[in-house]
Amino acid sequence: MRLGYEQILQQTQKLVMTPELIQSIQILQYTSQELREYVEQELLENPMIEPSSEFEFANDSAMPMYEEIANRMEKDSYYEKSFKVWENAPDDDSDFSFEKYVSEEITLYDFLSEQLIFADISVDENEIGEYIINDIDDNGYLRSSADEISQVLSVPADRVERVIRVIQGFEPLGVGARNLKECLMIQLEHKKLLTHDIEFLLNNYLDDLGSNRIAYISKEMKKTPEEIQDMLDIIKTLEPKPGSMFSSGRSVKYVIPDLTLEIDGDSFKVILNNNSTPKLMISSYYKTLAKDVIDDEKVSEYFSDRLNSAINLIKNIEQRKSTIYNVAKTIVEKQKEFFLYGDKYMKPLTLSDIADLLEIHESTVSRAVNGKYILSPKGLFELKYFFCSGVGCGDEGVSSNSIKSFISEFIREEDPKKPLSDQKISEMLLDRGIDVKRRTIAKYRESLEIPASSKRRRF
Repeated sequence: MRLGYEQILQQTQKLVMTPELIQSIQILQYTSQELREYVEQELLENPMIEPSSEFEFANDSAMPMYEEIANRMEKDSYYEKSFKVWENAPDDDSDFSFEKYVSEEITLYDFLSEQLIFADISVDENEIGEYIINDIDDNGYLRSSADEISQVLSVPADRVERVIRVIQGFEPLGVGARNLKECLMIQLEHKKLLTHDIEFLLNNYLDDLGSNRIAYISKEMKKTPEEIQDMLDIIKTLEPKPGSMFSSGRSVKYVIPDLTLEIDGDSFKVILNNNSTPKLMISSYYKTLAKDVIDDEKVSEYFSDRLNSAINLIKNIEQRKSTIYNVAKTIVEKQKEFFLYGDKYMKPLTLSDIADLLEIHESTVSRAVNGKYILSPKGLFELKYFFCSGVGCGDEGVSSNSIKSFISEFIREEDPKKPLSDQKISEMLLDRGIDVKRRTIAKYRESLEIPASSKRRRF
């Protein structure tokens, strides 16, 4: 066998991730807010871009024009080519919306601090109260014991306990409790519903109540199941998390729909929300300046590079809009019955189904639906909501969301004294031609946060 060195010409094919392709992928997966932040950064770095109220190309087909411009970039005559741009429209009242204004929400800390000012306690106890209020979590529970607070503040424990009792008298009822039992006791006491039997029940059988073991409690307390059920009904009127009704101080996230669906009879119309996408144009000032410095090689090269970057950005934003629109339109066509009749009629749908119809990759569909929302007569939905697995039934099958809707309806209409078991629900679905196993029913029920039949039973 001969060994040696020699030159061989070999042709290979491989995918190269160009900066333009990377930017296109990033822009597609951005949400509307993330895209705006990205564009704002580009506006700071690239003088050739400026925001525009609206713009369009002389040619109706944007993409061929982009390609033509890109091919002519290195020609001196390129700068003579121009975009047909509408000037920025002045601000008017047409953009006014109350949605731009966010009301200030009071937090639990603010609410308790305001009540502490008017509490009948000394100045020293007021300082203890401020520490206690700071130690109350978002659910309204005090995280530290009186002894721990006493050690931190170097004050007697009985004094701390007194201030805790004062705060536990504040609204909302139950705030400042150290556990669920104390929280419920405080509320019952203030509502004058705390009887000896209920107090004994909470002290000894709280966990059993959570498991709905009424028959066992009835036997232990030597009460009828109906009496235990009545006491449980009273307890269920209480708030286990008294602080949950207040703002936690975290910022509220608002969603701007990327698309809107209008339904007129059997006609479905998907409209792209152009206001959710930044509108950009080439700066006329820097375009003119670029022509004046065309003799300076370095400056001309800089402007040419910035112009190329600006065109790619505008092109990728337009491509993003086109992809999201096509994906959303295809989803709507596949899920027409859902938009007409509700969850029960949602069909199984996967990323590969949409990808095959549009002849694009699954990852492109995934990026196009993640964080993108559509506003429809049925409500506001993220596009990925419409992708769900299903079970084989008929030609197209039945989606998991449809099965969950049936489960919710069955349980909502069941006899509370004889709640439906998972096996019974499986049989009821089979009567409708949907073959779902008991284990699957249990999984779907748990995802809906519906307890088992033994915990739903009433006596």
